[in-house]
Parts: sequence; C-alpha cells; structure tokens
Amino acid sequence: MKFRSADPEFAPMHESEISELLNQPIYLRVAMINERDGTPLVHPIWYYYEDGKFFAVSNSSGSKIRSLKKNPEVYFLVDIADRGVRGRARAKVIDDPEYAKKVTSRNLIRYMGSAEGPEAKDRIELARNYSVIEITPHFVASWKA
Repeated sequence: MKFRSADPEFAPMHESEISELLNQPIYLRVAMINERDGTPLVHPIWYYYEDGKFFAVSNSSGSKIRSLKKNPEVYFLVDIADRGVRGRARAKVIDDPEYAKKVTSRNLIRYMGSAEGPEAKDRIELARNYSVIEITPHFVASWKA
C-alpha cells in the first residue's frame, strides 16, 4: 500500500501513528455513489483495521451494500481534531452470515468493550442479515497538525 502526505501544509503521520489512530474506536466514514440516482453517499461505520484492510458490516438489503455491489470504488476518512487518514479504496462485499457475525463480534469488542451481554448478543444475532465489507485502500494519505 502507498502512504503519502494529504496536505503540503501539514506533516504526514508515521506508519506507527497511523496504526495508533486506526486502532482507536472512532468512525470510518465511507463515501460512495448511490446506486439509485448516482448522488454521493457518506456513511459512518464501525470497523477494525488489519493487514492493510478495513472490515465492517452492514445490512445485506440496505442501500450501502447495494451501492457497493454496483460500484465498489470508495473514498474513506478516519480523523480526529488534529490528525487523520483518507484515501481511495475498493470495497468487496461478502455475503456470508457467519463471517458477518465474526466481524460484528470483533467490532463490538472494539467499540463497546465486550461481545457479551444482551445488547451485544442481539447485534450478533442480527448479523445473520449482514454482509461483510472489506475495504482495501489504493493509498493512504495522512496529516497531523
């Protein structure tokens, strides 16, 4: 994967800083083209990042999945007040309920601290209706103030 500076006025982050940022429980925002009318869509989603890819889930019958199946090219952003990463990527939709449960469990631990308890169990059960979204960046551009 290619790493680059996002803005000539700011320093790029080192790979260790990028990893630290991407391991915080903050949203990944994914921009895509609406499959119905070609307008832009931006969705905040829970994710984890591993081996150069973002992993997320979404309802298999929702607009996000339909749009990504029609056009898998996306733009992504993860940022906090003084730093962030962004870039172009390709999204792969995988319709596998068991895989969706695994990704959901991992994201529950990341964002809620546990995959146990009634709310977590309900979300894992709902994952049978989800598809996994694997997002592979073409490049990652970073900045820090």
